[in-house]
This record gives sequence, C-alpha cells and structure tokens, in this order.
Amino acid sequence: MDGPSWSQGAGILDLVHDSIIVRDLDDRILQWNAAAEALYGWPRREAVGRNLHDLLHCRDPERLKVMEAGLHAHGAWEGEITRTTRDGNPVRIDVRWSLQRGHDHSGPCVVETGRDLTARRAAEEAAQLTEYRYRNLFQAMSVAFFEVDFAGVGPLLLPLRDAGADLRSHLAGNPDLVREAMRRSRVLDVNAKALSLFGAASPEEMIGGDVDRYWPDSSLPVFAEALVETFEKRPHMMTETRLRDLAGSELDVLFTVSWSPESRRSGVLLIGVIDISDRLRAERMLRQVQSDFAHAARVATLGELTASIAHEVNQPLAAIATNGEASLRWLARPEPELEEVRRLAGRMVADARRAADIIARIRGMASRASPEPVAVAVDDLVTETLAFLDRELRIREVEAEVHVDPHLPLVSGDRTQIQQVLVNLIVNALQALDQVPARDRRLALRLHAADQAVRVEVEDNGPGIPEGETTRLFDSFFTTKPAGLGIGLSLCRSIVEAHGGRIAHETAGRGARFVFTLPAAVGAEPFETHPARPEMSTHTKV
Repeated sequence: MDGPSWSQGAGILDLVHDSIIVRDLDDRILQWNAAAEALYGWPRREAVGRNLHDLLHCRDPERLKVMEAGLHAHGAWEGEITRTTRDGNPVRIDVRWSLQRGHDHSGPCVVETGRDLTARRAAEEAAQLTEYRYRNLFQAMSVAFFEVDFAGVGPLLLPLRDAGADLRSHLAGNPDLVREAMRRSRVLDVNAKALSLFGAASPEEMIGGDVDRYWPDSSLPVFAEALVETFEKRPHMMTETRLRDLAGSELDVLFTVSWSPESRRSGVLLIGVIDISDRLRAERMLRQVQSDFAHAARVATLGELTASIAHEVNQPLAAIATNGEASLRWLARPEPELEEVRRLAGRMVADARRAADIIARIRGMASRASPEPVAVAVDDLVTETLAFLDRELRIREVEAEVHVDPHLPLVSGDRTQIQQVLVNLIVNALQALDQVPARDRRLALRLHAADQAVRVEVEDNGPGIPEGETTRLFDSFFTTKPAGLGIGLSLCRSIVEAHGGRIAHETAGRGARFVFTLPAAVGAEPFETHPARPEMSTHTKV
C-alpha cells in the first residue's frame, strides 16, 4: 500500500490532536508529531531515531509481543497499552497500529495513532472504587437503606410549583396527592438490613414496588415535608416518624433522606431508616422510673413534714369542733340563737374547706399520676408552696420575701413536679438557716421574666455551700447533710431539664442561691394581659 513520505509530512501531522508516531520494522522512530511531544515529554529531535519501545518502556513486554504478532498477521492492531513518559510517569494509551509502505517504495513502516486515556481510566477506576465502597457500606451498615426512583414525582408537583402554589400548604390539604407521590416513588434497591427490618424474605419483595405501603396515615406529613425539601433543594432531611413493615405492623424509626446534586439530577434519592423502637421504649421506661423516683422523694418529703402537716390539718379540725360545740350550746338555750348558730355554721364550712384545701395539697404531693403538662403560673405555685410550708417557716422564725416580675409569662409543665422543685429548694434553705441566729434568718424568692423564660431564684443567708463541693451538688446521692440521701437536687435537675429548663447554683456572698429557668409556654402572654388574674404584690413577707 502506498502512502505519503513521512519525512516530508511533519507539518501536517502536527495539526492532529492525537499523537502520531511512525517507526520502521526495527522499531526505530521515523516521525514524532507535536501531540506525541506533549504526551510523552520527549521533543522530536530526541525521539526520532530512537527505539520506540526502549524510549517509552512498555509496562507489559508479553503483551507487546502479542500486539506485534497481531500487527504482522493482520496488518493492524488496536488496544490499550501502558507506557512511561520522560518524567517516569505511567500513561495509559489507546493505540492503533497500521502496517504501511511509503510511495517511494521504501521499506514498510508502522503508523501509530495514540490517545491518552490516563485521566479517563483513573476517573473510571475511582468511580468503580467509590461504587464498590458505597455498595459495601450500603449492604454492611446497620441502617436500612432504600434507593428510590423519585423521577415520577416531578411531573406531578412541578406544575404546582411553577404556578406559584405554596407546595407545603397544598400537600397538607391534599393527602391523596401525597399518596399519589408515594405510588410514583419506586424502590430501586434495598440492603440486607432493610429486608430484615421490614420483614422481607428476598429483595424481590421490595425492589420494584412503590413506597406507599410503608407509610401509615399518621406519617403522611413527614413524607410531604420530604417532598417539599426535595423541591427546595435541601441537602438532607432527618426526623422521627412511624413506618409500616410488610406485615402491617408499625415501627418507630429515625427517617433520613439524602440528595446529592448528581442523584437529584437523575431523580434518585437515598433513604435511611433506623429502628428506634427499643430506644423509645427505654426512654419511656426511664421516664417512668424517674416519675416513680420523684414520687418516692415527694412521699419522703411529706414524711419529713409530718409534724407541720398534722398541725395544719388539726387547726381547722379543732376550729370546726369548737364552733360545733358552741353551736350546740346556742341551740340548747330555751330560746335558741339561730343567728349565732348560722354564723358559727359558716365558720365551720370555711374551716372544712380550709382542711379540704390542705388535704388536696398533700394528695397532690403524694400523687403518682403521670406528668401532665399544662399552662402554669409559677407565682401561684410559689404562693401555694409557701402556704404548704407555712408552719415550717413560722417555727423556724424565717422571714420569707417574694419578688414577682409583673410581666411574668406562663410556663408549660406539670404543676406537681414544678412544686416539688420549689419545696425541695425551700426546705433545703430552711434546713441551712437552722445554723443562723433566728433574728438574722432570711429567705428570698425572686421570679423574673428573662429571654422567653421564667427565672426563679431561691436564696438564703445560711452558711452556704462548702468550697469545692459546688460542682457535685446535682450528682445523684451526693449530700452535705449528715442524714441526707442526696437525691433532692438531682431530682430537681431531672425535673427542670425534662421541662426544657436549666438549674444551677450561684454564688450569693454569704448563703446559697439556687436558680432555675423554665421556658415560657408557646404563645404565653405576660400577667398584665390577663385581666382575670388578681393584681399581685411584688414584695410579700411570710
């Protein structure tokens, strides 16, 4: 076959983007274009006349022999080969060899065109490695993974978005539309954990189906939010919800959705599901234990206050008995004094109600009912608590001052538990004040509105907390009292934190100050906006 004179065509060959190398049958390089210079790093003047395979050091000599045999047997060969550049770097080349003869009837030569595949192959290998690692993680993780084809949902929702509809509100008002989006979301793949969690015997039971069957009606808002966040191009979403397994049983799960830019373009998203049923069950058990513990502590506190309780109950009972006896005497007269009897009967009713109120407060403290969050006015609880502890204050000759911010909001919480915190802190202060001369004893309670919360301070002027022990005050079973159990402050912390607040000890000069905060109830108004609430003094002495 005739062809151009390679020694005269260098200028034309330099216009070609692929490397072109011409060599004779002894592998001596006859021509070397500019693209070959750029690819291999050897300038033409140093490459021409050199042995091609010695110059570029083919990494697989045995493969080279096969290539040469194919060339001479068929007049052509093509494939990949790994060579070494002048800098010693390996490059993977897609080469095509063709056996040709020049028009001047010189000996045959081999024309090679080559294209650098190094970057492409590296990218492909990296992608394969990434896919390998992804698949290993996908299958090995203790998280149930779903790959879901989301592409069919776009035509359903994009017109709504493009028309300016509020997608979140629209989906909230159209549960059937959410169900249709679920039916259009197809499962592409699942891992072994998903099979186990959802009760499938094989991947075929889940792959190819839609996701509608996994979602109970109560969890539709979560799927709707996932749709909205998909169209808002959020990178991921995580929330707790409930899903159904293939048998129809509901599971408590942590539901996560992840979108990468690439997966979003292809309409594929990755869903992760973690079974949190055991965790929630443990949390419920822990809350029950804490509730029982708090109940036991309240009963123990009532035991400590037995004398005061008995005194509080005996007072109205004694008054009832006295007034009853007086009534009998007025009725026994020859001419009964009915008006006086009526007055005494009124006193008896008032004392009976007073006794009933005392019993109600005691029953509230002794109750083991489950915590029930309601809107609570903390100042009312302070007033009730001081009334409950009135005799303790009087027999210890403690002067209590109460300062209430007139703009105090309501909080959301369990009345009994919050009162338990107040009782514990006040009783602790009273016990500390036993070490102070009676004339100097002071107890101050301050209630402030602070940053969407209520701040309660209980401060005494007792001996204070020994230095070095403040960091352990809220540890379970730590106490500074000879006969203490060390559970009071620990329970206070548990209760306050369960209500979303914080409790701490603050330095107050001489004495101790305990401060706790409780978040204001959502939408709570300050006192002054509640006309039904009686006007309160900001300074009360007991």
